[in-house]
Amino acid sequence: MCIRDRDDVLLVADKPAGMAMRTSSKFPGVAVIQQLTELYPGIAHIGGVERAGIVMRVDTEVSGLVLAAKTEEVYRALHRLVKRQRVQRVYSALVDGYLRGEHMIDEPVGNVKRARERLSVAREGRPARTYCRMQRHYKEGDHDYSLLDVRPETSRLHQIRVHLSWYGFPIVGDRVYGMRHQPVLPDRIFLHLSVLTFPHPVTGEEVRVESPLPPELYSVLRYICLLYTSDAADEEDSVDL
Repeated sequence: MCIRDRDDVLLVADKPAGMAMRTSSKFPGVAVIQQLTELYPGIAHIGGVERAGIVMRVDTEVSGLVLAAKTEEVYRALHRLVKRQRVQRVYSALVDGYLRGEHMIDEPVGNVKRARERLSVAREGRPARTYCRMQRHYKEGDHDYSLLDVRPETSRLHQIRVHLSWYGFPIVGDRVYGMRHQPVLPDRIFLHLSVLTFPHPVTGEEVRVESPLPPELYSVLRYICLLYTSDAADEEDSVDL
């Protein structure tokens, strides 16, 4: 984990996929809260016991930016900004299928009966809104992929994964809501929190922090591009013959 941005009152860390927010029996390894507390001991109890000032959590399976406050006052101010939807998050997601244009998925997300740790679009669920826009289309043989910019307007657990799967475009590598066996990305989910934008709680100036795609995700896109280029060249050769 690295620190992308920091000042006297807040910081933005960049966590890898597989690192949990806090240590537990399910995730016994080094966690985000533990690392932040080691770097900045004074924030250990900002926002609550062993919360380390973290304003919004990022799922263990997901990589990307984590926003944290260094003081209790700034923690409360950031929380107000989150509730007013002033903290904008943009994720990069590679999904199965060809999803053209822009879409707003406005469907409640709730629990699945008899399925622990799995959610779904459900009438009795909590309101959830997810905006997505295609950034680029990829093709591997007869299989289509779409790289999306995804902006959740609410903060429900697994919201992006549930919404995109329900919409018919599951995220590559998601073995809970998508394909159980994904040869393109077998070890993690292709979902990365790439951009955080918010007004600074003290100065009011806009803060924008970006995180590049991790190497393992960039490699997937490069791999698909090379396959597509190779397939296109083969087709050209066959036409010439």
